[in-house]
Amino acid sequence: MNDNKNTENEELNNNSARPADNFEATNHSKESNKGNFETTNHNKESNKENFGATNHGKESNKGNFEAYSSKENIENNISKDSANNQANFNEEVKNKNNVNLKYALMFATVFALGGLSVFGVQGFMQGAKIVQISKVAPSAQEEASETTNINAVSKSKDAVVSVVSYASPKNLSGLSNIIGDKAKKGDLQAIANGSGVIYKKDGSYAYVVTNHHVINGAEKVDVVLSDGTSVSAEILGSDIWTDLTVLKISAENVKVIMAFSNSDEVAVGQTALAIGSPLGLSLSNSVTRGIVSSKERQIPIDINNDGSYDWYQTVIQTDAAINPGNSGGALINSSGELIGINELKISNVREGISAEGIGFVIPANEVKIIAEQLEKNGKVSRPALGVQLASLSTINKNLAEEKLNYDTSKKGVVIKSVEAGSAAEKSNLKDYDIITKINDTNIESIADLRKYLFEKTKIGETINITYYRQGKEYQTKLTLARLDQ
Repeated sequence: MNDNKNTENEELNNNSARPADNFEATNHSKESNKGNFETTNHNKESNKENFGATNHGKESNKGNFEAYSSKENIENNISKDSANNQANFNEEVKNKNNVNLKYALMFATVFALGGLSVFGVQGFMQGAKIVQISKVAPSAQEEASETTNINAVSKSKDAVVSVVSYASPKNLSGLSNIIGDKAKKGDLQAIANGSGVIYKKDGSYAYVVTNHHVINGAEKVDVVLSDGTSVSAEILGSDIWTDLTVLKISAENVKVIMAFSNSDEVAVGQTALAIGSPLGLSLSNSVTRGIVSSKERQIPIDINNDGSYDWYQTVIQTDAAINPGNSGGALINSSGELIGINELKISNVREGISAEGIGFVIPANEVKIIAEQLEKNGKVSRPALGVQLASLSTINKNLAEEKLNYDTSKKGVVIKSVEAGSAAEKSNLKDYDIITKINDTNIESIADLRKYLFEKTKIGETINITYYRQGKEYQTKLTLARLDQ
């Protein structure tokens, strides 16, 4: 596994957190987006992430688009609910008709050429059929539920903000030549519009948590409060693995901070209300209602778009509408407490078949832990081996069996190289060794290895590694080092 951004099989630069996959579009945005855009115009992707958005922004309605992220094009099995089945997420699965299911995950962020104006929204409504609807008196139970929801939103909505990211046109690979000067702010240009949650106020400063992919590649970030006040934000820290970022702003106009629920106690079926800025600033503080659809859903992530999953992200599933611009916004319960941070949704199952009501949020308990580390240290420290890794699935089967003398059907992760002076070198691990087990846990993929290290071990802990070298099984002990990202 690559223990730092520059040494891992997935080399990550400052602008590439979650690269997108395939683009189908008339115009393209930034270089690093290798994602899939369906649109007439695109937003900036100096964020080398995947972006799922109906394109908007701030000034001119350049059109709508859906961008499919690198988190996208993920092959999932919708029937696999249990954590015990998550290891099969990276395999092709089939539905009842034996049709391969490929889910495209869309980040709920607006990547803008300009902005989606009210006029632009109205344009979507033209031609809509008008029908007469008979009024039905609500029951007492419905009225009570409605009052509860109103109170919950009233309590927390002012803690939800809009987040606008800017970058220099020179960093947008010619995008400025396509859109001209309309989306510029001084020498900077709006590149993404998402949401954020104010979770802390301390003296003259307040702290906002949002998604990493909302600010990735930004040279300047503004936060727009619920009353319309725009304030400059400082990026304190960002984490690509959990897709979380912490911003610091002036607390002068901040009146409300978000209360956190214990997301471990979230119940499937309970009310969930999403608050954010779908389609950009013109629709800020929009609220949608749904339920918690599932707990502890695991989504496989290909961060560097190399065809191998790098990470399994644990999320809460909801059917509350999450649209482009909602990224980083709040999903709250009926008490107005944070269930989690809105992140992405499934946009389609396979070509020609879309999906609705399948959104994912980062659990509040994880948000709290990561935000505290980012606020304090600007980074999240995790355990590391000190190696670069490759998945067996990316290596030619015959070559692997000849070069490694290993039956690839047994699974495992190949060490591409060992860093000098690393914990792995001290434990006598070498290039082309195949790691198959850590302690008593089988390791079948890079994502398995990283998830085990990040969630089950600590820096300085000694672990037992089972590995194969030229067809023979060995074991070694390794004391985990620190990985700062």
